[in-house]
Amino acid sequence: MGASKAYVNRELRWLSFNERVLMASENESIPLMERLKFVGIFSSNLDEFYAVRVGSIHRALIDPEHHPLKGSGNLKTLLKEILHEVKRLNARTDAVTEHLFEELRKHRICMVDEQTLSDRQREFLDSFAAQKLRRNLFPILLDPNLAFPYLKHVTLYLAVHMYHSTQPSDFRYALVEVPNTMDRYVELPSRGGWHHIINLEDVIRLKLNEIFKALPYDRYDAYTIKITRDGEYDLTDEITRSLYEKLSTSIKQRSQGDPVRFVYDRDMPKHMLNYLMEKAQLKECRIIIAGGRYHNARDLLRFPKIEIPALYFEEQRPLKHHTLSDQFSLLDQIEKRDHLVTLPYHRYDTVIDLLREAALDRQVTSIKMTLYRVPENSSVINALRNAARNGKEVTLYLELQARFDEEINMQWTEILTRERHINLISGVEGMKVHSKLALITRTVGKKLKRVALVGTGNFNENTASQYSDHILLTANPKLTGEIDQLFLLLERGFADVKFKHLIVSPFHTRKRFIFLIKAEMEQALAGKESGIVLKLNNLVDQQMIKHLVKAEASGVPITLMIRGICSLALHKDQKNLRGKALIDRYLEHTRVVKFHNGGKPLYFLGSADWMERNLDTRIEVMVPVYSKEIQEELEVFLTMHWEDTYSSFSLEQGSYNQRLQTGISGEKRAQQDLYRYYQSLLEVES
Repeated sequence: MGASKAYVNRELRWLSFNERVLMASENESIPLMERLKFVGIFSSNLDEFYAVRVGSIHRALIDPEHHPLKGSGNLKTLLKEILHEVKRLNARTDAVTEHLFEELRKHRICMVDEQTLSDRQREFLDSFAAQKLRRNLFPILLDPNLAFPYLKHVTLYLAVHMYHSTQPSDFRYALVEVPNTMDRYVELPSRGGWHHIINLEDVIRLKLNEIFKALPYDRYDAYTIKITRDGEYDLTDEITRSLYEKLSTSIKQRSQGDPVRFVYDRDMPKHMLNYLMEKAQLKECRIIIAGGRYHNARDLLRFPKIEIPALYFEEQRPLKHHTLSDQFSLLDQIEKRDHLVTLPYHRYDTVIDLLREAALDRQVTSIKMTLYRVPENSSVINALRNAARNGKEVTLYLELQARFDEEINMQWTEILTRERHINLISGVEGMKVHSKLALITRTVGKKLKRVALVGTGNFNENTASQYSDHILLTANPKLTGEIDQLFLLLERGFADVKFKHLIVSPFHTRKRFIFLIKAEMEQALAGKESGIVLKLNNLVDQQMIKHLVKAEASGVPITLMIRGICSLALHKDQKNLRGKALIDRYLEHTRVVKFHNGGKPLYFLGSADWMERNLDTRIEVMVPVYSKEIQEELEVFLTMHWEDTYSSFSLEQGSYNQRLQTGISGEKRAQQDLYRYYQSLLEVES
C-alpha cells in the first residue's frame, strides 16, 4: 500500500476525533446533562485546535522558513478543508444544543432571555446587576479616531449598536466584555418546580440602557463576537536569561497572538460587521464564521447543577485498591509486590497517602518526581513541601512548558524556590519532560531500597476523577535503578545513560518499538502466532505507521484503540488490521502497548504516544510490566475496551466514525464493566 493511502492528515483526523465527542452529545442513551457537557468539551477542544493547530498553519503560511509544518501538504487547501469541516460540525452543534434544551424543558429546565422574563425575575436581575454584575463591566465606546481596543483570546464581547429610534442615522458603537470571572449561566427565581436560567450576556443586554444612560440613545442592539488567537509562542535562543524569564515574556506575547478565527452573530448589521473587521484589523484573519446569538459553548461544562439524578451519569465512587491495605505501610506493601492503580476506578488517595507516608518515614532519605500539569492547589506538591520540611531531600522537575498550564506551573516554581530541601531541576535543554515518574528512596540498615511510580497521566487530583489512567507502583530494582539513572540525567542536563528495561524517548523508543514490530513480522512470516495491540491517545508518526502497515501485510494481527488522532488509514482489504475509538464519561488517557512475543506477551505502559514529538523530542518513559498478575489485569482492561459496544466508534474506512452501538440489551460498556471488575477484585481480596 502506498504511503499516501496509508496516512491521513493529522489536522483532519483531529477534527474526526472531535466529531466523535460531538456524537456523544447526540447519543440518546446518555443522560441529558452529560450530553450538554459533551457539547462543552467539543467547543473547548475546537478553541484549542484553532489556537494551536490552525495557529501553526497561519504561522507557516506567513513565514514558512521559520515555522515549517511537516506532513500537511498544501496549507491553503488544508485550511479550506478545515473550514468546510468546521462549518459542518458547527451546524450539527447548533442543532444538537437546541434539541438538548428542548428536551430539558420536559424536565422543567428552561433557558430564558431578556425578552421573556417575569416581573419577579426582572426584580431579581435588578438586584443581581447592582450587587454583582455592574462592578465587573467596563464598556468601551468605539471612536474611529482612536485605536481599536484589544480583543482577548476566546473572550465573549457584546458589540453594541446604539441609536435613537427617531433618528437611526445618529448612532455609535460600543464594546462590552462579558466577564469570565462570573458564572456564564444565572439561575433565576422560579415557581411550580421550574428551573429558569439566563445567559450572562442576556443580563447585560437587559441593562444596556442603564450602562449607557449618559448617552442620548433609546435603542440598543447587541451582538456577540469572539476572537481566537494563535496560541503558540516563540522562545528566543539567548543564553543570558533563564527559561522562566523567557517564558514569562513569551506567554505575554501569546496573549497578543494574531487572530486565527473571528466568530460573530450572523444577525449583526453589515455596516457594523464591516466597521469591526476594518478597525480590529480582522481582514487578514483567515477564518471568519457567521454564528448564532450565543458563542462559547465551552461554558456548558459549568452549567448549573440541577438536582435531578436521571439527568446525570450514575455516581461511581472510586474504589479502595484491591491489593493495598490502609492498615499497613504502603512502602512495605509495594516492596513485596507490584501494584497497578487504575484511575478513576481506584482512589487517587493512594498516591497522596504514599507521598505523605514517605514524608514521615524516618528511613526515607529522598523523593524525586516529575510533574507536567498540576492544579492551583496541588495535594502532590503540598505533600512534597511537607516532606522537605521534614528534612527529606526532594528533587522535582516541574515542566514550565506544559501548554496552557505554563502560568500555574511558573507560579508553583516561584513558591518552591523558597522551600529549603527542594531541588528544582531544569532537565535537558530544549526538551519537554512529559514522563510521569516518582522515586522514593529509603535506607534500611545499610541497604538502599527504592519505590517508583510510573504513570500514563499527570499526577493531578483534578483530572484523576475524569481521566482513565494507569499508575504502576513497583520496587523492582531493575526498574527503580534505571529510573534513578533517568533522574540523574535530568539533574545533570544530560548523561551517558543506557537503559535495558525502560523505553525512554528520545533515546530509543522509536528504535525499540520498530524492533518489536519487526519481531512480530518474522513470527507471522514463519507461520507462527503473532499480534500487536496499541491503546494510545494518538497515532500520527509516519514512520511507525509505515512499519505497522508492513506488519499487517506480513500477516500480523493488529488491534488499534486510539482515542484521539489516528492518521493510519484502515482499509477494508487489510484483513489483519482493526481499529476503534472509545468516547464515554471518562477521557481515555491510558497508553498501553502489547506484543504477542511468541506466546510470552510483552506489556508496556507509560507516557508516550506514537507521535514524532513523543518519540524524538521529549523525555518520555514506557515501562515494561513484569508482574504476571498485572499483565492479567491489563489483558482484562484491553479486552473490555475492545468488546465495548456502547460508546465505541469504528476507525475503518467506509465506516469511519460510525458508532458501533447495537441498541440491544446486554450491550457491553467498558467503563461500567471495568468498575464492576474492580469491585469484584475488591470483594475477592476482602
